[in-house]
Amino acid sequence: MNSAAVFPISSLIVGIVLSLTLGFPLSWGILFAILVTLVSVKKLGFSWGQQFSFGWDGIRQTKPVLIILFLVGLLIPLLMMGGTIPAIIYYGLSIVNVEYLLVLSFILTSVVSYLLGTSVGTLSTIGLSLMGIAHAADLSAGMVGGALICGAMVGERFSPISSSRMLVLSHVGMTEKQDRATQGAARLTTIICAVLFLVLDLFREQAGSGDSIRMYQELLTSHFSISWGALIPLFVLIAVFAFRVKAIYALLCGVVASLVLVLSGGPITLSTLAGTILYGYEPQTGTLLDELVHGGGMISILSVLLLIVLAGFLNGILNKANLLTPFVERMMGVTKNKIALVGKSMAISLLVVMISCNQTIPILVMGSTLIGRFSQFTRGKEFLGKTMLDSTLVMPVLIPWNGLAMVIAISLGVSTIETLPFLFYSLLLPIVTLISSRRFGEKEAGMIPNTKKAM
Repeated sequence: MNSAAVFPISSLIVGIVLSLTLGFPLSWGILFAILVTLVSVKKLGFSWGQQFSFGWDGIRQTKPVLIILFLVGLLIPLLMMGGTIPAIIYYGLSIVNVEYLLVLSFILTSVVSYLLGTSVGTLSTIGLSLMGIAHAADLSAGMVGGALICGAMVGERFSPISSSRMLVLSHVGMTEKQDRATQGAARLTTIICAVLFLVLDLFREQAGSGDSIRMYQELLTSHFSISWGALIPLFVLIAVFAFRVKAIYALLCGVVASLVLVLSGGPITLSTLAGTILYGYEPQTGTLLDELVHGGGMISILSVLLLIVLAGFLNGILNKANLLTPFVERMMGVTKNKIALVGKSMAISLLVVMISCNQTIPILVMGSTLIGRFSQFTRGKEFLGKTMLDSTLVMPVLIPWNGLAMVIAISLGVSTIETLPFLFYSLLLPIVTLISSRRFGEKEAGMIPNTKKAM
């Protein structure tokens, strides 16, 4: 195998593992991989200038993610300052039964994500609200975050207006009807996840007694102006996402609505507003609210922005130097067995997701590379589409340095490492799909009967 491809990918894995093991920033691991990649690609005849141009193209491709993170960094402190998040927590504690918050979070975000067709829009609205309730009820942020992300990914997988799902369908040449007929594994996994979160609710240590909830509600009303009017920015966000406005413009609408609410709440100095946006919101009440309603700000996301820039730079070189596709081709080899083919595809999908920094590149690389191999089987396009929808599509949230995972982590205020053990949907769906792949095309309800034999 060409060492020019092996060295960069191996160095990335080694760098990430060492960073996580030794407690160094992840950006150090990616920087190490960039240095190895520059040397390796130089040996292929690409000049330093060409490589930096490739890297710059990769950074430009991450621009939407960078802008979304920037807007989220603006939005969260404004929502706190204007009283939107305090109002959400107050009303949520009155409405939501926190004893079953995990399964409720999973179901609610699944429904909202299906309707909106966007995981980012769902988690930056409903997800952020439920996370605030979880903090007030003293529940594990990792558990609740995991339930929220799982629900958001259910919507990504099933929603007819999910852009990532539509990209998979169009790239492999699969229709909506064909997808609906191959969703058995995804539906079963959704039910399994709901049961798992219900079991966690039933057997976890219950927190958030009635007295503590009332105490938080009293603190919220004493330090914030709690009213339904404070929820206007949330309604604006939900509305613009529901009308399929792009995430950047939708978040910008939320920022504007939140800023208007803050300015209409009373006199505020420019330095106070700028300080909150830059360093995050700190209520400084001297009560438990200081831990419940705080955070955000641009300073807190600088390291994340740097990580995305470095990942984009590395990915740009690998793509433009055409190292990724040949690497995947060689790793796949020749496979005639269905389960082996699906297993290899999923493993390499995870590797490509680790190397890239978004959902799009793995879908494009894996789709174009695998279509020929899956075509040897009856209904090969459907087989490939099902495999990618149940693996490649849902895997990015598992990788801490992936752009989608970082946007979600910033939106919810909980790291991917904390939520990882509870990301049941993204962990279990590939396994369930792998197990069911042996009989694909032989006997599935609603499918066209198989009339050909696999080559």
